[in-house]
Amino acid sequence: MAYDFLMNTAAALFFICYIPELYANWKNKNANFYNMPEKVLLLLASSFALAYAILNSDLSLISNYGPILALDIIAFLMRLYYVYETKNKLILPPSSDSSPDESPSPSPDLESQVSLEGPT
Repeated sequence: MAYDFLMNTAAALFFICYIPELYANWKNKNANFYNMPEKVLLLLASSFALAYAILNSDLSLISNYGPILALDIIAFLMRLYYVYETKNKLILPPSSDSSPDESPSPSPDLESQVSLEGPT
């Protein structure tokens, strides 16, 4: 086809759009569940588009929709993982019975550094 470059350009632009989202999800390691319906719809749409391309044996469509479907799967699984991880983190408020004068116990690394200094 003479105008395949238009489709390839569109696929490349769609591909580029995923990079900031995947990077932000990986960097922040945080996601909320509110965007999951959008990800499900994108995953379904990409799946149907790739199925259409395969059934019509159109190699240019397959080569465009295949990577987009792969990115949709990666984005969906990454967001689902971080939603699950965020949900399972238990954030405890500071205890009211601890006084501000109490200092937390030193870490094992600090204890080993103190013991290397010698007796005081």
